[in-house]
Amino acid sequence: MYWRNVATIARKDITIMMSRRGLRIGIVLLPLALAVGFSQIVAFAHYPAAQLPQALNAFLFFFIMYTGAMPANIASYSLVGEKIERSLEPLLATPANDGEILLGKGIAALLPPLAAMWGGMVTLMAYCDVLTRGTLGGLYFPNWTAAVTMLGVAPLVAIMGVGFAVLWSARVSEVRTAQQLASLVALPMAGIYICILSGALTLDLASLGIICGFLVIVDAGLAFAARAAFGREEILTRWA
Repeated sequence: MYWRNVATIARKDITIMMSRRGLRIGIVLLPLALAVGFSQIVAFAHYPAAQLPQALNAFLFFFIMYTGAMPANIASYSLVGEKIERSLEPLLATPANDGEILLGKGIAALLPPLAAMWGGMVTLMAYCDVLTRGTLGGLYFPNWTAAVTMLGVAPLVAIMGVGFAVLWSARVSEVRTAQQLASLVALPMAGIYICILSGALTLDLASLGIICGFLVIVDAGLAFAARAAFGREEILTRWA
């Protein structure tokens, strides 16, 4: 693995990505909109003190769905879009091997939305602390549950989204189809969110540890499968 190739590919893709005004605005505005929206729910729903921690944990976990879906959509476009536009072929002709190309593109698809989601989570926590300090008698955030959600679950879900996108991108030839299929990665997290909100699941360190362990296994499997599915020879011949 030649890390300079990985860094060059990632830097190029991030530069191109952030030059697109619509994508740049979407990455920034969505987390902020979620933070403000959930904060308003907390402000006007008048949750009892006993129910507030459950609601706050659920609202924070809601970000996890988009933490997987956004990188998946970006990675899908990066691969399928470049296949269609024939801009992937010059990259495949470089000395960079398949693993370096996938890792560079994966990092580019992962870092901007993950950083934006972290920013949205921090905004939500700060705003909710202001709103709930009187009811709870102190600051609820930060806490270990929030830290593991942000620094453990969120990156692992983002990596899962990228891996899932690479697999679908190797099988389809239309950008929108690849993005729609890759977005399915959000469904398991949506199910967990509903369980937390309904009280069927308690978001504590034990449950987060189980979720993180499961995600590590899934990510490792997806990384192996994505590496096997991505073949430059097939792309150069099939997409010619």
